[in-house]
Amino acid sequence: MQMEPTMSPEENLDSTKNQGEEKTPVSEENTSSPTIEDVSDASSSQETEEKKEPAKPVEFTLDLEKLSLEQYPDAMEKILKNDQWMKLGSQVRDLQTSFEKKFQKELQAKKEVFIAEGGNEIDFYFAPEYKKNFSFFLREYKSKKGKHFKEIEAAQKANLNRKREIIEGIKQLIDQSEHNSTSYKQFKNLQEAFHATGQVPRAESNNIWQTYKFHVERFYDFLHLNRDLRDADFKHNYAEKLKIIERAEELAKQADVIASIRELNNLHRLWKNDLGPVAREHREDLWNRFQAATKTIHHLKNEYNKNIDNIQDENLAIKENVLKEISQLLENKPENHNAWQNAIKKVNALKEKFHAVGRVRKSENKRLWNSFRELSRQFNQEKNYFYKQQKIEEKKFVDAKRALIEEVKSILEDPNYRDHVNRMKAVQNDWKKTGRISRKLSNKLWEEFKTLTNLYFDRLKNKVEALSAEDQAKLASQTNFVEQVIKTEAPTTPKKLATFIEEQVEQWQGLNPNASSPVQRKLINHLVGLWEATSLSAKDKAAQKFTTQLSLIKNDAAALNKEHAEQKKKIDEISTELIQLQNNLQFFSNSSSDNPMVVEVNKKIEQLSKQKEVLSEKTNAIKSFVRNLNKQSDEGATETSENTEVGED
Repeated sequence: MQMEPTMSPEENLDSTKNQGEEKTPVSEENTSSPTIEDVSDASSSQETEEKKEPAKPVEFTLDLEKLSLEQYPDAMEKILKNDQWMKLGSQVRDLQTSFEKKFQKELQAKKEVFIAEGGNEIDFYFAPEYKKNFSFFLREYKSKKGKHFKEIEAAQKANLNRKREIIEGIKQLIDQSEHNSTSYKQFKNLQEAFHATGQVPRAESNNIWQTYKFHVERFYDFLHLNRDLRDADFKHNYAEKLKIIERAEELAKQADVIASIRELNNLHRLWKNDLGPVAREHREDLWNRFQAATKTIHHLKNEYNKNIDNIQDENLAIKENVLKEISQLLENKPENHNAWQNAIKKVNALKEKFHAVGRVRKSENKRLWNSFRELSRQFNQEKNYFYKQQKIEEKKFVDAKRALIEEVKSILEDPNYRDHVNRMKAVQNDWKKTGRISRKLSNKLWEEFKTLTNLYFDRLKNKVEALSAEDQAKLASQTNFVEQVIKTEAPTTPKKLATFIEEQVEQWQGLNPNASSPVQRKLINHLVGLWEATSLSAKDKAAQKFTTQLSLIKNDAAALNKEHAEQKKKIDEISTELIQLQNNLQFFSNSSSDNPMVVEVNKKIEQLSKQKEVLSEKTNAIKSFVRNLNKQSDEGATETSENTEVGED
């Protein structure tokens, strides 16, 4: 039994009429429809085969009135480097016209001056560098444009040849003696390849489409599929056409009629070109439902066109109101951080509203956009000025807080610290009046301040810590020693200074100081600071300062261990940050090395690596210092042991 061939909707109608067996429902493609033809003529040309995306606006503006002649080459170069340079043809023409107009005025003025100074007109020559540069970039633009069109032309010719090859492939399938599921799959692959191939030259577009369509129809005429395969194809086409219908019905409910019409155009392309027929009992219902949604959208389009003036006037009023609200925000500028944050959120919402509103009259569009850009610029300037002033104020507050911290430190270092109770209470009140700063820095400074003030009052309350006469005498001698060292003029040559510091450290250790005492910290700060006057490099100075600091705590194992732990902690923190930054770089391609963000990350990585290297050297120095001390201690113990043995003998 010969199976019924699967046909396209067009020939299915003709076939059933010729059979004369029964009255067949009108096919969707033969029903008069206000579909695609009212939107565009895309259905009759190659353009229906490609899904067109809405053109994105090109953001490129030039104020030609304010542009000096020397700035024209830079403007032309920016156009050349713009990703959407092909869409900036009108800007190029405006730029060229404006340049020629201004240059002719400049040329005439120079010529008049030349003649007035006694020059001969025939000898006059004026070819400034900016003119040569502008002409160069203009030639580059024209060359680039010509090359672009040649590439398009070559691509379209290649697409034409490819489509001709596909049609030949369909013809070969038709000429086969037997058609089965394999030939049908080959045919579907050729169909997909044809629609996936890009545009062809306009002169050949309609001809290649009609040729393709003719041979597709011939294939369906010759194709005899088994019923299972045909039913599967019908089922697939039914499901896909149902999706198209449902999407069209959604579009009929949308407010943006222009966008709905544009997408409807694509839906009709899919229906007509990409999908085959469905089972006969579903054809009329599906087509009528699709037609109903199409008619609704076209009705909305017609209503939109009738009321377009009113709609555009409404859009104009909405946009004017948005501009008015932004302007009011500028007139009543926020006065604090929270108010500014609320204003920023409101302006961002207003910007989104401005962009979302539909079109306005062409005569009003430029004025609105200029006002919108100007108000946005003013708002950003005011915002930036406010936060710049905030930073200046914050620095004052930070300095004030740090000054109070230093004052508390100096009180703690004073042997008569008990005499400063009232001042300490006043310092606590002054802290509250220093003003607000960023939370992160505020927490850090507050913790330092609170620790110092708590230490002061703990000492004040704890009578056990009151200094004895012996301790007071010890503290006095240590204080006098430090004051004497500070008054002594230290050498500035590195070797002599190192010897000087070693002598002071030895004398200081003989006074049995407390490693954590304020007096020792004062001595450390002074001796470390002496290296600044030497001619050493910054790196060597840092190394010597650290060595000096270690020499003053060499007899305090706890202090050495604490210092080592602090350096290790800093190294771990930097290592973690380096890993994070290096991971971030993986999100950028190799071609983005000029990206400002990539440059900044690389710079940060380099800085952190140097810091890590310095910290590693410090930890190694601590280890070396401890090893030397242990070695000296072991040698001392050995010597003592030997002396003891000699005495016993």
